[in-house]
Amino acid sequence: MATLGGVSSSGLNFTGLSTGIDTSKLVEGLTKFNQRRIDALKTQQEQITTKQTALTAFQGKLFDLQLRANSLARSAGGAFDGRKAVSSDNTALTVAAGTAAVPGTYSLTINSLAKANQIASTGYADPNTRIQEGTLTLQVGSGTATTITIDSRNNTLQGLADAVNTVGGDVRASIINDGSASPYRLLLTSSKTGAANAINVTNNLTSGTGAAINPAATVVQAATDAQVTLGSGPGSLTINNSTNQINSLITGTTLNLSRADPTKPVVVTVSNDTEAAVKSAQDFVDAYNGIQDFVREQTAFDPETKKAGVLQGSRDISELQNDLAAALATTIPGLSANANRLSSVGLSFDDKGKLLFNKDKFNQALNGDTGVPIGDLKKLFALSGTSDNPGVQFNIGSSKTKPSSGNPYQAVITAPATRAVVVATGPPGGSVTITPANSSLQIKLNGLLASGISLDSGTYTIDALASLIQSKINSAPSLNGNLVSVGVQEGKLAITSQNYGANSSVEVTGGTALADLGFSGTETGRGTDVVGSFLVNGRTETATGSGQTLSGSTGNANTDGLQIRATLSEPGTANLTVSQGLASRLSSVLNKYLDPKNGRFKAVNDTFLQQTKDIDKTIAKQNATLEAKTTELQVKFAAMEAAVSKLKGVGASLTALIPSFTTSNK
Repeated sequence: MATLGGVSSSGLNFTGLSTGIDTSKLVEGLTKFNQRRIDALKTQQEQITTKQTALTAFQGKLFDLQLRANSLARSAGGAFDGRKAVSSDNTALTVAAGTAAVPGTYSLTINSLAKANQIASTGYADPNTRIQEGTLTLQVGSGTATTITIDSRNNTLQGLADAVNTVGGDVRASIINDGSASPYRLLLTSSKTGAANAINVTNNLTSGTGAAINPAATVVQAATDAQVTLGSGPGSLTINNSTNQINSLITGTTLNLSRADPTKPVVVTVSNDTEAAVKSAQDFVDAYNGIQDFVREQTAFDPETKKAGVLQGSRDISELQNDLAAALATTIPGLSANANRLSSVGLSFDDKGKLLFNKDKFNQALNGDTGVPIGDLKKLFALSGTSDNPGVQFNIGSSKTKPSSGNPYQAVITAPATRAVVVATGPPGGSVTITPANSSLQIKLNGLLASGISLDSGTYTIDALASLIQSKINSAPSLNGNLVSVGVQEGKLAITSQNYGANSSVEVTGGTALADLGFSGTETGRGTDVVGSFLVNGRTETATGSGQTLSGSTGNANTDGLQIRATLSEPGTANLTVSQGLASRLSSVLNKYLDPKNGRFKAVNDTFLQQTKDIDKTIAKQNATLEAKTTELQVKFAAMEAAVSKLKGVGASLTALIPSFTTSNK
C-alpha cells in the first residue's frame, strides 16, 4: 500500500507553510540595513542643522559687536562726538547741542522775543452780528495770499472767523470779548513770527446791508523779530531772528527762547557728552565678552556626558577669536603713551580673554585728566586722517576705507568747487534812490524763490546798496537760512550764493528795482562741484564731488568711503595719512567674516546648505531603493502565499481521496 509522508489520520501537514506567516516582520528584517543608512543620513543632517543654527546665533552676536564697534569707530557722529548743552535759566532759554557744537561757555542776553502779528476788528454787540459781504484777502509777509468769500451763508462776525479758518493759509481767526459795551471783535493772528510776517489785509467787504467791518482796526501785537546779544561790551554781537528758535548763532546748537530780559544774561555751557561715550564703551565691552562666553559654551567638552560643544574644532571660530584679540591688542602709532592702546584708557584683558572696563580711568581720559585731548582718544578707536594741506581736510571714512600704510594717499584736486554768482548787466548810477515805486526785488536762490523782498526807501551809494540788498535777501523767511553775499565787481552789483557745488544757483527773476540796480531780470549763475581723484601707490582711484566734498568711489580698493573737504580756490594736491583705530580695525576684521557677499561665514553657511542638499538627494535615493526592495519582497511573499494557498487546495483534495482509497484497498 502506498503512503504519503507526513500524512496522518487528520490529514496533510505542511509545516511552516501557512498563511499565518508575519511577512511585514520578514520585510522589515530584510530591509533593516537600508533603513539604518537612511537614519544615519538624517542624524548627520540634524547635526549640520544644529551647527548651522549655532553659527547663525554666533553671527548675530558678531553683528551686535560690529554695531557697538562702529559707534566707537565712526569718524564723525560717533561716541566721542557727543555734546551736551545746559542753560543757566531754562525759563528763559533751553538749548540742544549736536555733534558739530564746539565746547565752551557763551553769555546770551535775550532782548526781545519773536512775535506773531495780531490785529483786531472794531467791536460788535453780538458775535452773530450781520456784516457786509464781498471778499477779504489775507497775506502774511511775502507768503501766499488767500481770499475769503462772504455771502448770505456766512455774513456774520462768527461766520467770517469760521471762513478764515476753513480756507487755511497763514492766518488764524477767533472771536474775543474785551468786556466793553461792544465787546466782540474778530482777532486775526499770523501763524508765523517775525517782523517780515505782518498781516496784510485787502478788505472788499463792502456790499449788502450788514454792518461795515474793518478787520485791521487795531494792532493788538506787532510782528517782531527775536533779538539776542552774544557777549557783552563793545565786542558783543547782536542778531535778529524771525522765530524763537535760533540755529545759526552758536554752531551746532539750537536755542529755544521763551522769555526776554535785557537785564539778565543767560549762560549756555556746551561740553563733551562723556556719559554717552562711557555707555558706548560699556556696550562694546559687554558685546565682546558675550562673544567670548558664547564661544566657550559652544566649544566646551563635558567629561561627564562625553559630549563636545557644537562648534568645537571649528577652525573659523578659532581664527576669528585670534583676529579679534589681535585687533584690540595693537598699539596705535602716532599717539602718546597715554592714549595709544586700550589699557591706557581703562580697558584690559583678563586671563580668560574677556575685557575688563575701568570706568574711572576711562572718565579721566575723557575729561582730559590724563593730558590727552579727546581728539586723540577718538583716534585710538576711530578711523582718522590728517592732511599736509590746510585747504584739504579729512572728513570721514567708512568700514571699507583702508589705512594708508607706508606712503600717504594723495588727493588730487583738478578743479575746486565754485559758488553761483550773478553780476548785474550794467552799473547803477552814482547814487540810487529807492522809493515805494522801485523797491521790490525777486530772486531764486539754490532753488528757493524769495519773492516780496522790499528795499527801504532812501538814497544809497553802490556799496550801501549792496549791504542793504544782502541784508534783505538773507532775512527772507522763504530761503530757509540760505545766504548770499552782495558786493561790487567793476562797478556792478554781484550776488553770490554762500553754497558751493552744482546745487548752488542764483537767478534774478523780477521786481520793480531791477533797472535802477542794473539788472535785466535774466541773470543766472550756477556753481560747480569739486573734481578730483586719489592717488594710492601710483595708482589712481576715482572719486565723486558734491559741493566741496570729494568721496572715494564705491569699489575702490583703498579709498572706498573716504571723504575729504577741499576748500582750495585753485587746483592742488594734498598728502593724506589715514590711520585706523582699534574699533575701526575690529570692525574691518568682523566685516571679513560677516560680509554678505564674500565673508568667510557666508562660505561656511553655503557649505552647510550644500551638504544638506546632498544628503537630501542621498536620502531620496535610499528611500527609492528601500521602496523598491520592499515592493520586491512583498511581491515574492505574495507569490509564496498564493503557492501555499494552492498547496492547501491540493492537500484538501488529497485528504478527501484518502477514505475512498482506503476502502478500495480492503
